[in-house]
Amino acid sequence: MSRFCWPWAALLVAMPLPAAQAAPALQAAACPSGAGLAALSGTWQAEALAHVPGGVAPSRQRLQLQVGADGRVRGQRDWAAVITGPAAVQGRDRQGQAAFADVQPMIGWIEPRSCRVLLVETEDAGRVSGWLRRQGGESVLELEISQSGRGAVVVMAVFRQQPASPRAPGNR
Repeated sequence: MSRFCWPWAALLVAMPLPAAQAAPALQAAACPSGAGLAALSGTWQAEALAHVPGGVAPSRQRLQLQVGADGRVRGQRDWAAVITGPAAVQGRDRQGQAAFADVQPMIGWIEPRSCRVLLVETEDAGRVSGWLRRQGGESVLELEISQSGRGAVVVMAVFRQQPASPRAPGNR
C-alpha cells in the first residue's frame, strides 16, 4: 500500500460502525415486596437455545408461578423443542428418556432485597437461577436453567410475563 493510502486506511479503521438497533438494556429492578411480589404470579414465557449433550436446539420455555408476598415460589417449568423428528436434537425427561417436551414441578424464592431468583425442580436435579430485571418498562426474569448428569441441559433466557387470560362469566 502506498504511503498516501496509509492515513486513509487508518482513518477508516478507526471510524465507528453505524449503531445497530438493539433491544433495551436490562436494568436492575426495584424489588417489589408483599403484594408486588405476588403480582409476579402467572405465566412467563421465553424462546431460547437449549444446549444438551446432543447439540443445541431452539426451545420454548414456560414458567407457571405462584409467588407469595414473602417471595416464596411454587410452580412448574415446561419446555418444548421447536424442531422435532428423527434428526432433531432431543432433551431428556425425568426418566432419562429422549424427549421433545417435559414438565418439571418447582419450588423456590424471589429474594425481595436483591431481586435474586432461585428455583429448583422437585423431581430431579434441575436448577433455575437469575434476576428479576426491568427492560423497556416491563419486568423480566433473566434466568439460567441448568441440570447436570444424564439429563444435562443449559439454557439462558429472558422470560416475559404473559397477560392473564380473562375469566369467562360463571367460572369464578
